[in-house]
Amino acid sequence: METRFSRPQLMFMLLLCLSISNHVFIIPHLIKDAGRDAWISILMAYPPLVLWTFVLFLILKSMGTVPLNQWLNGKIGRTASAALCWGLAVYFLLLGTLIVYDMSLNTKIFFLPKTPNPIIALSFVTLSYFAARFGLKTIIYLSILLLPAVSILGHFVSISTIDSKDYSMLKPFFSEGMSADLRGAIIVFGGSIELLLLVVLQHQLKKPLNFGTILLAMTLLVGLTFGPCVGSLTAFGPNIAGSLRFPAFEQWRLVSLGEYISHVDFLAVFQMMSGSLTRTALQLYLISELVGIRSPVWKQSAMIVAALVMASPSLLKLSDLWVQRMIHDHFYATSFIFGIAVLFILFVVSRLPERGKVRRNGNNRRNAV
Repeated sequence: METRFSRPQLMFMLLLCLSISNHVFIIPHLIKDAGRDAWISILMAYPPLVLWTFVLFLILKSMGTVPLNQWLNGKIGRTASAALCWGLAVYFLLLGTLIVYDMSLNTKIFFLPKTPNPIIALSFVTLSYFAARFGLKTIIYLSILLLPAVSILGHFVSISTIDSKDYSMLKPFFSEGMSADLRGAIIVFGGSIELLLLVVLQHQLKKPLNFGTILLAMTLLVGLTFGPCVGSLTAFGPNIAGSLRFPAFEQWRLVSLGEYISHVDFLAVFQMMSGSLTRTALQLYLISELVGIRSPVWKQSAMIVAALVMASPSLLKLSDLWVQRMIHDHFYATSFIFGIAVLFILFVVSRLPERGKVRRNGNNRRNAV
């Protein structure tokens, strides 16, 4: 019998897997664009994200417990269904590639400066592959095990650095101008649409998701961007925070335990590794589900290929300046457009009748005549 999961179990996985992207990806680029008003950009992005979440709920309600591939096949046919699923698979592949790259670079900068980057990246994707290979059950249980420790550490660093923070750094409000604030809001929106993965996962749940659960997930994810963003601004100031590669994790360097223990930033790598491992494993699992392969052997092959693609920027030793420029200039705007476009397409599809019902109704009308 296929294992099905509860809503709380799914929430544990979402918070661990997706919050790491909000810490690592969004905040450096958000502060670089919106500066002192980065936290205002997050608040500006939240109302549109609530609307986006409501439309996502309507789509999930239409799907029920039917797998995405099967639901799309019944609505728009196999060809259009395959095109849409492959588009989502490419999106998840890109997300996985970015997290593997950032995780490898973070580990090399802070703790393994003499270890070749390819070794770090290959070791990491190998662990992620084996987690994905054993299925969603392993990823969810791993998230349930790791999330409490990651959450406690997050609160610990926040409380421990209060004396090092100056909240006057958040003023004056709207000092960067409305255009900068809007660019920051687009970054937050584009980085928060990963909840699209729910359309692939809902059929694995015991009960379909309700709007309250989805809204809670989005609210918590936005909150997990807001907290570290405010912490980075008040600890370092907008100028320094905007120049740091990993400002959320740099706060660990401010933590000291008593008079003799001051280097506890290794705990930041535990946080990042926990989120990155489960997130990369989840991306590999989602890709294997979306490409439409039923054979277990070929599914494993698809995961291996995807894992190697995710590790490729580290293996090719791409310039970090070039990668960050591409992400900042293109990724978030593209992700913003992609998230709206895919949701619009899925919403239109959800309003369409089943193709079989259309044929049966047409035949019944002809027979009546």
